[in-house]
Amino acid sequence: MNLVRFAMALGLTGLLATVAPLGFTISFGLLHLALYACLAWAVEVAARKPDPGVALRDLTVRTGLIIFLVSLHACWMAMEVRGAATSSVVRTESGLLIIGVLMFTALQVHMSRVGYVAAIIPSIGSMLWIGIDQKQQMPSAHFGAAVLVFVVAVVAASWRQQSTDRALWKVRLALEEKNAALTALVAEAEAARAQAEAANRAKSDFLAMTSHEIRTPLNAVLGLTEALNRTPLTNPQKEMAAGVLDAGALLKRLLDAVLDITRIEAGKMSVESNPVDLHRLAATVVRIWAPRASERGVSLVLDADGLPSPCGVLTDGAKIEQALVNLLSNAVKFSPRGGTVTIRLTAAARDGALAVTAEVLDQGNGVPVEDRLRIFQTFEQTHEGRALGGAGLGLAISAGNMALIGGTISVDDAPDGGAAFRFAFDAPTAEVADAAATDHSAPVLDDERPLRVLAAEDNVANRHVLRVLLEPLSVDLTLVENGREALEAMAAEAFDIVLMDANMPVMDGLDALRAIRAGGGPGAATPVWMLTANVFEEDVARYRNAGADGVVRKPIDLAELFAALSDASARATLNAVAA
Repeated sequence: MNLVRFAMALGLTGLLATVAPLGFTISFGLLHLALYACLAWAVEVAARKPDPGVALRDLTVRTGLIIFLVSLHACWMAMEVRGAATSSVVRTESGLLIIGVLMFTALQVHMSRVGYVAAIIPSIGSMLWIGIDQKQQMPSAHFGAAVLVFVVAVVAASWRQQSTDRALWKVRLALEEKNAALTALVAEAEAARAQAEAANRAKSDFLAMTSHEIRTPLNAVLGLTEALNRTPLTNPQKEMAAGVLDAGALLKRLLDAVLDITRIEAGKMSVESNPVDLHRLAATVVRIWAPRASERGVSLVLDADGLPSPCGVLTDGAKIEQALVNLLSNAVKFSPRGGTVTIRLTAAARDGALAVTAEVLDQGNGVPVEDRLRIFQTFEQTHEGRALGGAGLGLAISAGNMALIGGTISVDDAPDGGAAFRFAFDAPTAEVADAAATDHSAPVLDDERPLRVLAAEDNVANRHVLRVLLEPLSVDLTLVENGREALEAMAAEAFDIVLMDANMPVMDGLDALRAIRAGGGPGAATPVWMLTANVFEEDVARYRNAGADGVVRKPIDLAELFAALSDASARATLNAVAA
């Protein structure tokens, strides 16, 4: 469009130069170019405004005035040429240029109706003047009529196009405004997402720190009480020690529940499928819970006749066990003294897999219909459940576990009164080893050769716990306070196993573990078990990736600790035989 305008300006200036002095022609041409420069300036100023609506209004006002002046000046130059020319050819050319100005301005000015009218008025006025000017040697009647028809035709056609283009311009402006609004919304959503991710990271960091800070003293409480419970005590003393262990175990389960529900909500829980014997799993849960149920005057009945024998499935046994324990715990709590809690398991073959259903039926007051969906949400309880105590996390965790393995969970009325909680899931069949009783009361160690154990632990109380737990065993224990001291101890002598805390000053456990594995020599193959309160799944994955043989969590699980010691003793014996 700018090229056409400049071509017209040059054409008018050239015609003017044929009939007018050079200075007059140059001044007219420069003025016309100046008007085009003003038009370009108005467009540039409007483009810099952040608000499209304000920019459009300002541009409409400025360009309407400037285009009017441009059109007026072009017609003025053409009329000057026509008035000064003596040749009919030059007069005809000047008239054609005015026609070109009219058509060009009519077809290019679409910003507003006012701007359109302002642009074409000089051209229309000039053409009508030519049409009725009797001084010119042209047939006035025919020429004037032709000029009028031409003007009307151009105006009618261009007015319609102007209206259409204006409507399209408004649509485009509306789309640009919506796009700007959408861009702003996307930016806000991205900012909100980043803020939410930061909040989740902060929450995870806080939970990790809280978990570590609670587990560390809890480890001392439970570890020392466990050691005390293994010494000769009077019956009242044994009862008090058992009470401390039960309370500590309850606190540990509550902490684990909070962390589990947080991981479920954050989508960080994963499924670890292994062969699971459902008969053995259910029997173990019932055997562990039977004494506690008996204390409350409640009987436990296991009905597993609906399971095939053997009943091995490939699934996450820990999540199945946790769901069963949570339902059993609730059933025992809500059942009256003298009542019975029944655990019933059934399974049906389906396309190479087993469709398993587990039911826990109590004889309590049942769950009101209006609460049956709500109680599977975090911290939600019935009125009776709130009165009996509890955090309202067990059912939410069970529901989360079932969702992870593709199962369902629900509650209904039991046939004989009370509540019937049930969960169901499908799992492929799997081969499982024969059941064998495993005694975790003490590790299997070689009495003829003490197991050389190096433990890196910065907490004084936890070092004392390790000392009193391992003192009765055939163990040669070396205690250090950080990872660097552990490396120095391993450089000085050989060990059969290293128990490594994660968070320690000077050098933490993970860096020490990496240094051990990278050090080469016999020491690089020494079994290293992380003994830590940092037991999030991502933490365990980091330990494994760095070369840890396993993880013993705090508060110390004696079964895990003794299993690690037994494994290290067996490896040490094999190495001794091989040597």
